[in-house]
Amino acid sequence: MHGPREIETKFRVADRSALESRLRALGAAGAPPEAESNVLFDDAARSLRDSGCALRVRTVAGRGVLTFKGRAEVAAGVKSRVELESAVDDPGSVAAVLEALGYRAWFRYEKRRATWTFADPSRPLVVVDETPLGTFAEIEGPDAAVRSLARELGVAEADFIAESYIALWLSARERDASLPADMVFRVEP
Repeated sequence: MHGPREIETKFRVADRSALESRLRALGAAGAPPEAESNVLFDDAARSLRDSGCALRVRTVAGRGVLTFKGRAEVAAGVKSRVELESAVDDPGSVAAVLEALGYRAWFRYEKRRATWTFADPSRPLVVVDETPLGTFAEIEGPDAAVRSLARELGVAEADFIAESYIALWLSARERDASLPADMVFRVEP
């Protein structure tokens, strides 16, 4: 499949403050975290999931993004895949259109995402995600730049995580059946 490619790696963040201090020292600027809600859609046969693809509607502050992700290729912990995205005015209506076309929501996940960018456009994008599984960071950009920035941040390639948040959540649920089906923040009573 041809199209724009998302190239990224993910890693667990043990000390968010230290990571963000290092990013600032390297010249990155961070935006305040934003709450995200993500819903994955598939047909009744689970053909997208079974082929390694994903169809997602993301909502952040009432704004939406429709995303298709192709099958991932992983090389030494860095994932590359086709990613097609379009902003949408009404994420609820887009979800309704997908359902009218035979797709159904099958998984929901939430994050609080802070985006870090560099003035130099050749530097990768970094996001720090607080999730119900803990805190992770993703570095997105050309493969060599991703690996270079990871080294600058003190992240070894052995610590790269190629799995999606969905795969990580499903694995966590295998170990702990008390976790809910969706990866959402628990609301305290």
